[in-house]
Amino acid sequence: MVWDRRTRVATCTLNNWALDFKGNYERIVKTCEEANSIGARIRVGPELEICGYGCSDHFFELDTERHSWEMLSRIVEKSREWPNLLVLTGLPVRFRGLLYNCMAALKNGKLLLIRAKMGLANDDVYREGRWFVRWTEPFKNYQFNILPDYCFEQSTVPFGDGILESEDNVRIGFEICEELWSARSTNISLAEQGVDIICNGSGSHHILGKSNYRINQLILGSCGKVGGVYIYANHRGCDGDRVYYDGASTIAHNGELLAQINQFDIEDTCVTSALVDLAENLTFRQKKTSSRDTASEKSAVETIRFEGTFTKIAKLNEKCTAPIQHFEKLQLSPIEELCHGPPAYLWTYLRRSGMSGYFVPLSGGQDSSAVAAMVRLMCEKVCAAVKFRRENGLEDDPAYFLNGKKVTENPEELCKQVRVLENWV
Repeated sequence: MVWDRRTRVATCTLNNWALDFKGNYERIVKTCEEANSIGARIRVGPELEICGYGCSDHFFELDTERHSWEMLSRIVEKSREWPNLLVLTGLPVRFRGLLYNCMAALKNGKLLLIRAKMGLANDDVYREGRWFVRWTEPFKNYQFNILPDYCFEQSTVPFGDGILESEDNVRIGFEICEELWSARSTNISLAEQGVDIICNGSGSHHILGKSNYRINQLILGSCGKVGGVYIYANHRGCDGDRVYYDGASTIAHNGELLAQINQFDIEDTCVTSALVDLAENLTFRQKKTSSRDTASEKSAVETIRFEGTFTKIAKLNEKCTAPIQHFEKLQLSPIEELCHGPPAYLWTYLRRSGMSGYFVPLSGGQDSSAVAAMVRLMCEKVCAAVKFRRENGLEDDPAYFLNGKKVTENPEELCKQVRVLENWV
């Protein structure tokens, strides 16, 4: 066993567009390059990030699959520039004539596994069962023949469900969005197989209080129960559907929060990372007698081995990322969510509509007055982000531009530019 089991992991949030394959590819590559530059060994991306989660009935079109494969091929080839980085990304894949919502694992020019989603979201605004089928064989995978048209160097890849294992015996497992919300969450069986890092690519939209529940009860609750590192990645913005994805990508370890991307930021991309000691997984799980007994009853699963190591990357005296103290300060109240969520949605919608601003008819009622206030809050939020970047010497983000021009740092000036009021009394 490798005694120094410290490694750096990264998650990201992307403001991708449905069917914007070129733009989505560029944003995916940007986050991979940033994760690689900070020394991460794994980068987890959101659900269906290559094509965009909100493609709706475009999932019925074969072109959506074809272009997703073309972009995946480009990402695999590009990954040679980050030979030590394991990249997890999402796309739709057809196997035996059935379409699956999948997460692809790739590293250094090779596709390692296509992992199919095992629980579909069909409640509330979700209609995944309309386009996809779920994978029903846990820890089983089959050889998938890759079409020569996509220009991969390999001709096959494992498809289904599986556990990846590095040369230094670090185990990586997968849980896609809805599986975390299930009564039989996948993370339980993964922990029983000794998985060190559980990766979750999600497409979770905003509802008041949902993010706090997702982090406190599900992510921290799950890894606090079964142990291990949990990496959660979510979309940001409105990618073409009527919902808004609120980000808040998270890294947790043994029930403690290590890193989290802000919930309603407006930037197109954001990456965060944490240095974790995987040896703590063993100690944490060893102390739980009931979990040990349950795991000992399970048959061992054959893993998918891949080249490369995860551990022994940190300096001798480098400390692991400390848990965030008083992390409840990161989590917004319902009132704060109302003051940040709709303004963030309005800005994303305005940028992508190609329009110059909002026309707000004022009838004197609560609805029109609230919308006018939201537009003002939008301007304050955007200007604050632009000012923060400048003061901290960070490069500009595409989100700071409207119709090709960089926005001002003055909220009043921006508000005059984008808001037109008309009295309807």
